[in-house]
Amino acid sequence: MVVKVRRERPDQRRHHRVTAPLYVDYGGYRLRAADWSLGGFRVENFPEQLPEVGDELALHLSLPFQGFDVSFDAKAEVVRDDPKSAMFACRFSELGERDRELMSHFIEELVRGSMVDVEDTIQRIDVPVTPASLEPDVNPISQVPVRRWPLKAVAMTAIYASLGLFVFGYIALLSYSNFYRMEVQSAVITAPVEAVAAQAEGRVAWTGLKPGDKVKRGQVVVNLVDNKLEREIELADVAITEEKAKLLFLKQRQADELQRMRGFAKVEMKNVEQSKLDVEALKAQLQAARNHYGRMKYLQARGFTTDEKFDDAAQKVVTAEKRLQQSKVELRSRINLAAADFGKRHYTGQNLVGDMGLLDARSSLAVNKVELAAKKYEILVKARKRLSVMAPFDGTILELPRIDQGYVRRGDIVAIIEQRKARRVTAFLTQDEVQKVGLGDEAMLYIPAVGETLKGRVSVIDRTSGFINEQEQRHRPGYNWRGPTDRSAKVVIDFADPEKIADSDTYRSGLPVVVVFPQRSTNSLMSSIKQRLSAIF
Repeated sequence: MVVKVRRERPDQRRHHRVTAPLYVDYGGYRLRAADWSLGGFRVENFPEQLPEVGDELALHLSLPFQGFDVSFDAKAEVVRDDPKSAMFACRFSELGERDRELMSHFIEELVRGSMVDVEDTIQRIDVPVTPASLEPDVNPISQVPVRRWPLKAVAMTAIYASLGLFVFGYIALLSYSNFYRMEVQSAVITAPVEAVAAQAEGRVAWTGLKPGDKVKRGQVVVNLVDNKLEREIELADVAITEEKAKLLFLKQRQADELQRMRGFAKVEMKNVEQSKLDVEALKAQLQAARNHYGRMKYLQARGFTTDEKFDDAAQKVVTAEKRLQQSKVELRSRINLAAADFGKRHYTGQNLVGDMGLLDARSSLAVNKVELAAKKYEILVKARKRLSVMAPFDGTILELPRIDQGYVRRGDIVAIIEQRKARRVTAFLTQDEVQKVGLGDEAMLYIPAVGETLKGRVSVIDRTSGFINEQEQRHRPGYNWRGPTDRSAKVVIDFADPEKIADSDTYRSGLPVVVVFPQRSTNSLMSSIKQRLSAIF
């Protein structure tokens, strides 16, 4: 008998499948399993209606061993059936641990050859030993059934080849990115931003503008109402009204006094005229007294009068002269005073009366007070205007963090204004990464939000600003050390073509940007070699 060895593909089953006797009691029938394993069994030529796939069966199994039947119960689930051959296959769902160990031991002994039937042993002794060919079957494709075609092997080979190409391509891309390019994802479009703070305590009064509105330079964005300042402005307005009332009163007094002085002036002119007449009368009296004195002197010389009468005539002449001189002095005084203080004071002959000068001084003082109160009011109004938040440049309102009529303190932020036209890209790098970037280097800017790639050029490299600000806090509470992995360095990139980002609403500040820098070598030797190679090629 020629023994033919056939080499087939390895079996993918989890357990060894054997055809040793295993009897299954089900539906009143005792059937022998066509084959079985630790996972389940298969029964052929079932005389009754086959169970449906998915049904769970309660079974009684018997395993013949050395003339004895080892019986046990188990539950199995129908996983496959074939009505043509009256076959159904089951998978064990419940199998005792002792039963499983028994079946496992039985199968292992069969596989090792330690447990065989005597008849089978005799048959094996009778089989002649013939050299067997060790060459595998040719298995021509025309004779191999379709179910045994190596489709899975081809498919897996293709998958593994694709995965290999992908892995090698990814490794090449990583190598290129790590050695020749450096990608930084911590970048953002920025624009100059001004955060305006309140200059005093007070209430916020909106002007109708809202976030997103555009403003011109010097335009009032938010008004700040300082209650104390408003009170001072109101008091200054009241003070102006009060000083004007005082001035009006003094003007009225001045007009009344002027009318009074005009009356006094008329009386004064009458008195001057009366004084002139008195002077003329005194002159006549003096002339009469002198004439009388001459006659008395003539009569005394002739002895026709007494000395007493002569002395009396001489005394009258002296008295008349003095009275005339007094009248002239008074007349001159009245004339001079009338010329100097006309309309201001009146001379009664003994005293000067009249408040016109005092009223003029008070009126001038009142005018000055009104002007000073008005200046104070203007200063307070200007101070109120200075409290208003004005746009420092043409820009866009980003945020109004305070609600209308909300209370703020000095130093609180009341408006944030952005100058959108001057936009740049700011990237934050670690201390190691910033060493590989150079001024003037070209960089690729990818903006994921709009899905566009633009070009830029490095204009500013600042390694210390984000680090020194923290260093300055080291003697104060709350200082946090910044390590080499912190992104404390800042690199500013200008857009190569500003016209492409002219739409400030699309390319607005705050959009994330992925920046790809050409990576420079930090090794002087490698840099020299790279420069020489660049010069050669």
